[in-house]
Amino acid sequence: MDVGKSWTGRKLLRNFLLASLPMFCCSCLLATDGHFLHGAGPVNEAMGSADTGICLDATGSIAWNPACGTRFLGKRLEFHATAFVPWRDLSSTVNAGAFGPGFPAMTMQGTTVSHRNASPMPGLAFIYHPLASRNAFHFALLAVSGFGVDYEPSTNFSNPILTAQPPNGFGFGKIKSNYSLLEVPFGVSRTITMKLSAGISVTPAFSMLKVIPAPFAAPVTAGSTMPYYLSAATNAKALGIGATAGLQYEFNSVVSAGVAYHSPVWFQEFNWKSKDLTGVTQTLRFQMNLPQLVTMGVGVSPAKGTRIGVDARWFNYHSTSGFDEAGFDPDDSVAGFGWRNIWAAGGGVQQQIRSTTKVIVGYNYSQNPIPVKYAFLNTPAPAIVQHHLSGGIVQKLSDQWDLNLTYYHAFRNALTGNWLSPQGPIPGTSVTSRLSENSFTVGFSRSF
Repeated sequence: MDVGKSWTGRKLLRNFLLASLPMFCCSCLLATDGHFLHGAGPVNEAMGSADTGICLDATGSIAWNPACGTRFLGKRLEFHATAFVPWRDLSSTVNAGAFGPGFPAMTMQGTTVSHRNASPMPGLAFIYHPLASRNAFHFALLAVSGFGVDYEPSTNFSNPILTAQPPNGFGFGKIKSNYSLLEVPFGVSRTITMKLSAGISVTPAFSMLKVIPAPFAAPVTAGSTMPYYLSAATNAKALGIGATAGLQYEFNSVVSAGVAYHSPVWFQEFNWKSKDLTGVTQTLRFQMNLPQLVTMGVGVSPAKGTRIGVDARWFNYHSTSGFDEAGFDPDDSVAGFGWRNIWAAGGGVQQQIRSTTKVIVGYNYSQNPIPVKYAFLNTPAPAIVQHHLSGGIVQKLSDQWDLNLTYYHAFRNALTGNWLSPQGPIPGTSVTSRLSENSFTVGFSRSF
């Protein structure tokens, strides 16, 4: 059967887009490289995110280096869907007397598993490079970053950080977060010489955020004998804009290299309306941008059917609104996540094992952006996994259509620190976040 003829490409794409729209609006991602997904699309994920220099597929190329567009001839269409399955838990300990003589009267400790399960994530990429032109044009819809947890409150004091807020407990109660970010890059690349290409993308973006409770706003006392934090319990939306520019150079038929700069994505403030215990509505605000990053990569084709890619990236969280500040402001609100700059590196090998089949294996490593001293402030955003192992297959279905399947596993990691107050760390307390991830991606690609 000729799949390229038996399937109507227009119908397949239309059905994918119709199914994707609600997922774009509600998908919750989990962090891998910082709070970025470690790869973009099934081929790039399987390659450990390497594509800046090797330009293997449209999705990874648009995501990391827009100069790669000229390396594809004619039209290239890719779309995919990912099932992202994280596993998270939260433990805490408060020793007897940690908050003062006799309070609590005995040591309390416990562990709670997050209830948030699989998150669906779609993606789409398109490159058009007219055969007689030095210019190529590209467009994509990419889910690129996010985080989320859902820890139920501890009503029996079994997990102290999840006990009610004062005066009925000394924790936060329910902890829930949901952050997702969609980019829509579009732009052009141009062949400068036979070996050198340059490209640029404009990147409109859309993000949503929900946080329960919302410690970035000053605590209130209305209706209570002690201060408490309100909740940003609805998905607030924000629009943003950024840009990407890159270069890709082919030294010869064996070695190529690329470099790209991704500007920050500057977002509007998130805004929520939240009611205090007396029913009075309060306005909450928080600013959170996407950090700038620099990516560089090398591609090697040492033999027919063998492609090797290696990428390295630097993420600048320390200068990014929402991540740059930490600790408490004078009004006892939390200033920000307090993340540090990180490096991530990944690589993979694509090997053709027969005329219709390619297999891919890859690995990705990311530094942990969260300092131990701020583990307490990052319980809603445990971006702590570091090691990712991936594998995939590219199966040719016809002269035009390929099927792409990818799986990767992010190995479990943990982060432990003290509870914090505006006066500093609280001795005799601890909080531990643990996270691991599994991801399954199926995609289709067409060259025509």
